[in-house]
Amino acid sequence: MTTLEPKTNTRHGARVALPRQETSTTSLPFEKPTTLTRAVQKAVRELDQTSLRPVSRRDAGVAFQPRMLVAVLSYCYARGIYGSAEIENVMRRDKNFRAFCQNEFPYAHTIASFRRHNRDAIRDCLAAVLRFLGMQIDPLRRDELCESQFAAEADRRIDNAVLMDSIDRDR
Repeated sequence: MTTLEPKTNTRHGARVALPRQETSTTSLPFEKPTTLTRAVQKAVRELDQTSLRPVSRRDAGVAFQPRMLVAVLSYCYARGIYGSAEIENVMRRDKNFRAFCQNEFPYAHTIASFRRHNRDAIRDCLAAVLRFLGMQIDPLRRDELCESQFAAEADRRIDNAVLMDSIDRDR
């Protein structure tokens, strides 16, 4: 059985590089992504902006903008990083993210609140990213993989994130 789980080291304290902001203007919306980062960017670009609910003030920094948060959560969930506190720590340690967001990062409670208010958008974006990963793992089974499998896997990963946060709160 083929799994959609990417190979990743997710033990506590493991270093994970967040996606870098692509600066190329040659990436067209209909191009097939070639990396996880580009798959996330494409999925976020295709989201309906009106479906996103902000959890911070409109004048908050780029790290608090809904599209950025959807991108970060989709990337982390695709890599198997679920806990909001762990995602916060990953953002704090990543020098590219810090530079891009001018040393601003959302706290774990902001990440959890955003997930609660934007679950459908995160699920749609994550399902698109998981579809990309599925095609990378086994392109010959492309016809066997259906959209409902990717959506179900995205829901499972979001549920894992909720569970991780509840475990962290209980500690």
